[in-house]
Amino acid sequence: MRRFSPAFLIPALIAAPALGHAGLVDLILGKRDLEVITVTDLSSTGNFVPAATPDQPQYYVAASLGYRDLGGYMAGIEAPPSEVVLHLISAELAKQGYVPSTAHSPAPTLMLVYTWGTLNAENLYGGDPSAPPTQLNRGQIVRFLGGQKVGMDDNFFNPLTAPVRGLTVYNFEAERILDVARESFYVIVVSAYDLESALQKKRLPPLWTTRIAAPSLGFAMGDVFPAMLAIGGAQFGRETPRPVWINANDKFTPSVTLGELRLVEYLQDNPLPVADVSDAVIEKK
Repeated sequence: MRRFSPAFLIPALIAAPALGHAGLVDLILGKRDLEVITVTDLSSTGNFVPAATPDQPQYYVAASLGYRDLGGYMAGIEAPPSEVVLHLISAELAKQGYVPSTAHSPAPTLMLVYTWGTLNAENLYGGDPSAPPTQLNRGQIVRFLGGQKVGMDDNFFNPLTAPVRGLTVYNFEAERILDVARESFYVIVVSAYDLESALQKKRLPPLWTTRIAAPSLGFAMGDVFPAMLAIGGAQFGRETPRPVWINANDKFTPSVTLGELRLVEYLQDNPLPVADVSDAVIEKK
């Protein structure tokens, strides 16, 4: 992954984020490869639930939490319509064997919850314009990217217990995650809950949660979501011992653009039975 952070470019990229995702970044950095990082965590209960397959599907009802800015806020990001994102997520789930419940299907056993949006680096700039900013949420991004699976637990960013950099030897994967965590990301999160327990309002952790992330600089959200799902969807419901890090080259990208039949053929054209609970969550907060 290329690194480029001259101080004179920071004001331009902040003042024009929409341009930064397209022409300006390509002009300065050249075209970047799309990198997708996927992490799936299983709970103790989820370890006893096998992942779905096309031959042995699992049926679900779903709720959408909608678009979220999970990290710092950045103006100018154009999110694709919710119905487009929901169809992409549902189509990839169906490809992996997770099928929305209907009146004619077997009874559902899962409740799936979706959310997507950004996980932007939150930087604090001091009075010296030549000094690098202080990133306030690097630990949050490291955890999202699966840092705990490569040796960085919650104590890693605790000032009382964190190891001193330079005296500690990190493994390659930890170094890589720590390095890329300086960037901002587009993210998709799918969590699966036991439906019966959810209906009984039992407070149990999800059976599994899959987090898909891709660095956002140089890309438009609507352009990369299909590729993120096509790459990361294979990990739905499947524990990842390490973060799965895949570089999508130019030959791969065109096969997962919006409207590609292979992404939608697993679902019929009927409206998706996904409850939108995003407004309820916002009001509760």
